[in-house]
Amino acid sequence: MRYISRATPFHSLDPRTKILMSLACACLIVILNTPISLFCLFVVLLLAFFSIKPPFSVVKTTLYLMAIAMVATMISQGFFYYFQPRTPLVTIIPEDAGLFGRLTGGISVYREGLIYGAVQSMRFFSATLLSMIIVMSTYPSDLILGLKKLGVPEKIGFMLTVSIRFLPVLAEEAKRILVAQRLRGLRIKGLRGSIRGFRFLIEPLIIDSLRKARRIALAAEVRGYTGKRTEIKKLHFFWMDWVALSIISLAIALAVKNRFMYE
Repeated sequence: MRYISRATPFHSLDPRTKILMSLACACLIVILNTPISLFCLFVVLLLAFFSIKPPFSVVKTTLYLMAIAMVATMISQGFFYYFQPRTPLVTIIPEDAGLFGRLTGGISVYREGLIYGAVQSMRFFSATLLSMIIVMSTYPSDLILGLKKLGVPEKIGFMLTVSIRFLPVLAEEAKRILVAQRLRGLRIKGLRGSIRGFRFLIEPLIIDSLRKARRIALAAEVRGYTGKRTEIKKLHFFWMDWVALSIISLAIALAVKNRFMYE
């Protein structure tokens, strides 16, 4: 997940607009509490994600991980949902099925649990898409400048930006380590192989991450970085920024009205 240079409406927005929109969308993720509203928010963010024209490999990986996460969340919530009421769809072990049934209270897949798992998945996916849109459509230096203009200390903005840019580096390093381990005869097929591969991956990955962090700190220290920079680029709000902020403000107002005024 890194910045991608494209000529899209999201790329042309002021970084402050995108930061404020991300905060507003985060509030919407919390305020909205119905499956339909959360699904609509997810669809809007998914369309926005496609509008920044990400590479096909990123789209494929994102959708694949989302599908796995949704299935896993729905299955886990379907089995372990304990709120009332709950409607069993499939009963695997009845309550009266001997000692194990009495100890567990029966094992069933509940309809409300599946719905709850889908709702929580929508929240998680919306937050994930939101972060990807901001990172992939905003140049890191513009993001730091936008955070500074909004009152965030520049050192904190610098740390956030470095952390975001560090993620793809970690992913590439993990791939190189796994390739090196495979060339040395490591087999990572199956569940046991995946656990073994993670055990041989995590230690060199942490050591390499600490080395890279140390090099970044030394580079900043050698250049005399104190958290203050000379601003070369000036930020300006244009009509697209005002339209985007107006739309997201209206969405927040409607969500608050429907959530708290009609209950």
